[in-house]
Amino acid sequence: MKQTQSAAKRFASLCHKIPGWIYLIPILLLAVHARLLYFTKADIWHDEGYTAALVKQPIGDILSITITDVHPPLYYMIMHVWQLLFGESAESLRGFSVTCGVATVALLFFLLEKLFSKKIAVLGTIFAAIGPFLVRYSNEARMYALAALIASAATYVFIQAIDHKKQKRWWLLYGALVAAGIYTQYFLALIIPAHFIYIWLTFGGNKKAFLKVIRNKNLWLSAGFGMLLFLPWLPIMISQTTKVGGGFWIPEVDRFSIPNTLSMFISYDYRITKYFGLMLAPMMIAASYCLAKHYPKKRAAIWLLTSWLLAPMMIVYLLSLRQPVYLDRYFTYSAPAFYALLAVYLCLIGAKKWWKTAIALLLAIYTGRYMWNVGIHEVAEAAWNNTNTAMSHINSGIKPGDTILSTEIYTYFNTSYYNKTGQEIVLLAPEGDDGWGEWGLVKKTKTPQIPTMDSVPSRRIWLISRTKNYDQFMAIVPKNWKLQQEFHDGDLIVGLYEKG
Repeated sequence: MKQTQSAAKRFASLCHKIPGWIYLIPILLLAVHARLLYFTKADIWHDEGYTAALVKQPIGDILSITITDVHPPLYYMIMHVWQLLFGESAESLRGFSVTCGVATVALLFFLLEKLFSKKIAVLGTIFAAIGPFLVRYSNEARMYALAALIASAATYVFIQAIDHKKQKRWWLLYGALVAAGIYTQYFLALIIPAHFIYIWLTFGGNKKAFLKVIRNKNLWLSAGFGMLLFLPWLPIMISQTTKVGGGFWIPEVDRFSIPNTLSMFISYDYRITKYFGLMLAPMMIAASYCLAKHYPKKRAAIWLLTSWLLAPMMIVYLLSLRQPVYLDRYFTYSAPAFYALLAVYLCLIGAKKWWKTAIALLLAIYTGRYMWNVGIHEVAEAAWNNTNTAMSHINSGIKPGDTILSTEIYTYFNTSYYNKTGQEIVLLAPEGDDGWGEWGLVKKTKTPQIPTMDSVPSRRIWLISRTKNYDQFMAIVPKNWKLQQEFHDGDLIVGLYEKG
């Protein structure tokens, strides 16, 4: 037994001497592999179709259109340049998110190595590399992977700024990153309380420390610089928030909202909630409390990760009691903290005795296999959208003079992306449209619209609808339209009608 322990110690010592970047190379390769495994299984869906259509517009138009949207403009502006360089294919549009996702894994490694140890950095980034939630939103042409990257970068720079308090450039960079984060996704501002908790605990975690934080000139410098950068967009954000408050489509929160999000992080479904119910978040808080108490030198770092993970969810949950704004994907930027915390729990709990270390190692292997076998599988299964197949049916069967009619905006952008017919899809537009949300882009691009199906002049009509609203739209199909054929794929239904 003593020989085994001695050999284990020598092996651990050897591993510790290996530079961190040596470990990082295979981890990043794993991250790339996980993100490319089902990279194009899902076709472009509605939100991605909106991205594809918007980023083709001039920068000035992107800004003016985004004013009527619910999201800020930075991601779209970056993607405008990206698609000019790399094209408009699905691989290109999603490639930026893949790049952000892999870069997030790399940044998390250096952050955890600085806050804890190389061992925790290795395990935490392995979890992040295969973490199904980060994988899922590294495969989507939306702003969520960029938000996770900026959150990780801002946290790392904040730690550097505290360690190099006399170097103003770190504080200015932190302010710029926070502003960039809010220009990417508004909820990213909710990571600031986690940073405040970290610096407060670093200064002692008492009333005196609180006053010290409040009087910290560097903190005010970064806050002022960040606010200065975001100030031009502030009135627009307030206007957008007011508009959302008037009515929105996000479902109401319930007591399972936060546990379900945490379950999504590890398995990309709600099965963990089925096992632990409402206890998952309290269990993580309790684990953080016990470890922070047992390892006082790591207290600030542990609570940084815990508050980075949970504070945004709790704040948005409370806001959603008045007006629902809580969606799992809005917390992609908190997912790196979740995977990091898993590594912290396993490594610190198993740090003292060899048998605890062995148990922690077995749990780490099991957790990784679970995320890969269950979580990554669920990500693949969630790729139900087959817009390309449905549109190929129209592309191959269309005749001169036919009309392609999208029954709603939720089938317009993604079908337009795969439309190869050479003619625009006509949109059935509701009365009273005020140009808000996606309709701002429809209005700007002068998309052909009709108020009713009776307004279609063509003899043959390709009608695009969703399974969800199929009965609703079938009820208003004119009686003289005769169904010739119907094609189902994924969530889409394409019907070919001829006027009788």
